[in-house]
Amino acid sequence: MVDVLVAQTERAGSPLAAMSFRAIFAGWLVATGIAVLLYVGGLAMGFSAFDAWNAPASARGIGIGTAIWMVLTWIVSLWLGGMFASWFAAHDDRTIGSLHGVTVWGLSVTVVFLWLALGLGAMHRGGRPMGPGMGPPQGMPMPAGLAAGAAGAPGGASLAVLQADVQARLTTRDRQTADSIVAALLSGNNAAAATLFAASNRTSTADGAGIVASIAADAQAAQLDMKRRADRMAHNVATALWIGFASVLLGLIAATLGGWVGAHHIGRIYHLRTFETSANHSVRR
Repeated sequence: MVDVLVAQTERAGSPLAAMSFRAIFAGWLVATGIAVLLYVGGLAMGFSAFDAWNAPASARGIGIGTAIWMVLTWIVSLWLGGMFASWFAAHDDRTIGSLHGVTVWGLSVTVVFLWLALGLGAMHRGGRPMGPGMGPPQGMPMPAGLAAGAAGAPGGASLAVLQADVQARLTTRDRQTADSIVAALLSGNNAAAATLFAASNRTSTADGAGIVASIAADAQAAQLDMKRRADRMAHNVATALWIGFASVLLGLIAATLGGWVGAHHIGRIYHLRTFETSANHSVRR
């Protein structure tokens, strides 16, 4: 009797046939749960670290901590989501495991951007960028194109002074006209502001130009403050976008590696239970 060693190869056909979308969805649920857990923990740490007696320094520190925590949350949650998706798929092929991780990442990014789009759409339809009670009082005049709450923001003091000057020099006390004049002054259109003053006060254009000249210093101060605010806002938006880019990119890498590691160590999860293999193995007849 002769022992013959026969090599057998198990093939699942197309590599895409080994993809399990149920495992991907389950991995995404794990990633979402971990992300929520980490975000809640970050909020708890942020509120615990806030010092009302030193609000500017606390806000600066919390802002930096929030950026770091956001990146770490994406990395950790997608690493675990990709790894669990690979385990749920019950396949030891590392390439398939990496594909499961990448798909979990793609699903997570898609859901996040859909959620952001829906939130921004709801805010746009509501016409209010802030919730009830968070904006300025309804009686406070705001020029066209200015964000709500500008009087409380950096540069809002000079804007409030300019608004008060314009309102005081209008005989009609018409808030809509005052808003239009302030908007014209902030855009540098002094001629339009003078015309509006003259029409509202029923005086000559020269008198309107004289009023504009008398408040020119306040108008210039408000213009400078608005430019500083715009520059600061652009810087903040750019920083937020770079943080988002880093989070998404590092999340992709983490999810891919998580899926690869999950497939590599799948034997430790299933032990003696059956799972699909992709490597050649030998049997003795």
